[in-house]
This record gives sequence, C-alpha cells and structure tokens, in this order.
Amino acid sequence: MSDNITKTQAFKLKGRLYTFTVLQVLNIDKHLFSQQIAETVVKAPKLFERTPVVFDLSFVNHLEIDLQDLCQIARDHGMIPVAIQGGNALQNTVAPCQGLAVLNASASQDKPIIERPESTSMELAKAKLITAHIRSGQQVVAKGADLIITASVSHGAELLSDGNIHVYGALRGRALAGMNGDKEARIFCQSLEAELISIAGFYRLSDTIELVNGPCQIYLVDEHIVIEPL
Repeated sequence: MSDNITKTQAFKLKGRLYTFTVLQVLNIDKHLFSQQIAETVVKAPKLFERTPVVFDLSFVNHLEIDLQDLCQIARDHGMIPVAIQGGNALQNTVAPCQGLAVLNASASQDKPIIERPESTSMELAKAKLITAHIRSGQQVVAKGADLIITASVSHGAELLSDGNIHVYGALRGRALAGMNGDKEARIFCQSLEAELISIAGFYRLSDTIELVNGPCQIYLVDEHIVIEPL
C-alpha cells in the first residue's frame, strides 16, 4: 500500500468469512447453564479459551432471559460473547447494551462441535473419506471416526474429528482431532499451513506453529503439541 493512501485513509473495509462457536441456549437456569459450560470446557480446556461465542436464543426466545448473566458465565469460563441469534424483538434490543451484535443466521446452519457421548467406548468406526477440495467456510465433521481428506484444505475451512485427521494436500484453516478427548489422536498432512491445530482440546495457533518443510505429523506429549516431520 502506497504512502499516499496510508496518509489519507485510516482504514479499508473488507469482507472475510469467520467460523464462530454457537452456544444454543436450551435452559435459562443460570446454575445449570454454568455447570454444563464447565463440563464442556473440561472436555476441551484449550479449545474454548478466549473463543468468541454466539448465543443462539431460538429455543428460548419466548422466555425472559438475563443476557448479562449468560455473558458473565461465559466470560468466567474463558469465552468471549460476541453476538446473539434467534432472539425476539426485546432480546435483540437488549443485546447491544451488553456489547453483543445481533446476527440473522439460521440455527439450521450450525454444526455440532462436542456432543455428549452415548457410551464411554473410544473405539472408532470406519474412517470418513472426502475426495473434494475443502473450501473456505466449509466444516467437515467425522464423529466417531477418523477423517481422511485426499485434497487440500483452504484457509477458513474447519476439520473436526473424534479420531485422527489425514490431509493428503496442504492443510490450511483449522484442524481439530480427538474431539471426544482422545489424546492419542494425531493429525497428518503433506504441507502444514494451518490457522489452528488441536488435539483433544490442546491447541496451537498459526503464530506458534513452527515451519515444517514437507509432510508432518502432529500429536500430544505430556499435554503439549508436538509437530514432527515424516
């Protein structure tokens, strides 16, 4: 950008797609709400640290909700509330007073991140195979299975797997393996250019991911992420 532009313009407007964690509110009992958030954070302690969250109020928008309490509970557990969706007229009016944006997204667009397991078994099913390029904004979930991508993954895309993640191309975007708490899960890729990598909730962001030339694997050792060439 030229010096003339930077001297006459303070900013530029750009469009960019981000993936947010959506927290769907099913019960307005703040004690139950706080307890379940605490349990969720235990499953993935690092994943929710300083994570922006959107409250989906579509299930409870006929009730009187204390947004201030919801925001404070989320902040107490390391999350950063940024917006609501699915609220009624009053909730949409109150939200900006709590520093929350109002989104018009549909709950049908949301994807589950962590669900309560039906059993304690860590046995994984057949791997989920994707042969197409994963574009920005796409989210691919492999519940109870490994995830195999035979193409590249774009910036802004997200891979979620209860087991291992294999990417036979460039891995950009976010890759989260061992989503059910499996610390033995690993991530394998041909080229590591990710925005975020995570194993069982322990994660690294792009600025802490060391440069690796060529194929590599990512795994946990004593709850620390190790990146190792193959």
